[in-house]
Amino acid sequence: MKTVQEISEFVGGALRGDRALVIRGVASLERAGAGTLAYAEEKYMDRIAASGASCVLVSSGEFPGRTVIVVENPRVAFARVAQWMFPRELPSPGIHPTAIVDPGARIGDGVAIGAWTLVESGARVGRRTVLYPGCYVGKGCRVGDDCVLFPRVVLYPDTDVGDRVTIHAGVVIGSDGFGFVFDGARQVKIPQVGRAIIASDVEIGANTCVDRGALDQTVVGEGVKIDNLCQIGHNVRIGEHSTLSAQTGIAGSASIGRRATIAGQVGVGDYCTIEDRAVVGAHCGVLSRKRVPAGSVYWGTPARPIKDVKIQNAHLSRLPKLAAEVKRLREEIDALRARLGSDDPGRA
Repeated sequence: MKTVQEISEFVGGALRGDRALVIRGVASLERAGAGTLAYAEEKYMDRIAASGASCVLVSSGEFPGRTVIVVENPRVAFARVAQWMFPRELPSPGIHPTAIVDPGARIGDGVAIGAWTLVESGARVGRRTVLYPGCYVGKGCRVGDDCVLFPRVVLYPDTDVGDRVTIHAGVVIGSDGFGFVFDGARQVKIPQVGRAIIASDVEIGANTCVDRGALDQTVVGEGVKIDNLCQIGHNVRIGEHSTLSAQTGIAGSASIGRRATIAGQVGVGDYCTIEDRAVVGAHCGVLSRKRVPAGSVYWGTPARPIKDVKIQNAHLSRLPKLAAEVKRLREEIDALRARLGSDDPGRA
């Protein structure tokens, strides 16, 4: 529970209206009621008057009779206020009696280790980190400070996780990459002897898999956000603050630049390069060894610049009409041939 004045000071905004109003919750602009905070992006400013929110974060404008806080980016400010007002409740520090922690493991101060969790020898778990029930931290792993590993997270041996990393339930990091070579009779496995490195401030969604490197390293850069059900292959490198949405698969040795956006159900082939700030739209297929230039927006399968795809889709949408026109022209030609009494196309 915070006053509007406290919220304004927290986000560094300009308060207009009743500074003594008490905010008890957050909500969308449409569903907000008394005692709640909402935000409005520029295109939704006309909805503020009808909203039941006690206070609205806005980027500009005058709203007589309403309490608003003017900030540079309302959506970002809203996210920060929500985190501040409603921090995640974490288990109290301590090791559950059913957890197994090898004597050779190093556990930092304030760590919480849940039931049936196993921490192997040589592993290090940083200060204030939480391991929920059923986690596995393999030999030689390093988990940094203030991390949260939800139930059934598996870290294969020698996995490296930075500080303030959140890993959701069912994630597997450091499993073998898909590396085989055919000898003429059968598939021969290529040993996967590299590591998986997760930098600080990363969040990985439920049931995602990040393979270890084959000979090199798989690296997920600082601040990267990965959605549920994604697959990151061996030797992949993902640059800082990029985002990957659900059901995306990145094949081995692909490179994703900084602040890139990979939408849902995207397939990226091996040895592809997606450069800084590039956007790859939903359902895209980026073929092996292809390059998506920095700052570009690609769409479709095979992935192409979005402008080209839109032009092609516009032409495709006209095919039924073009087919009908071709059919009509053929019928007219056949009728003309019949009148001339000849099947000779030249005379027609």
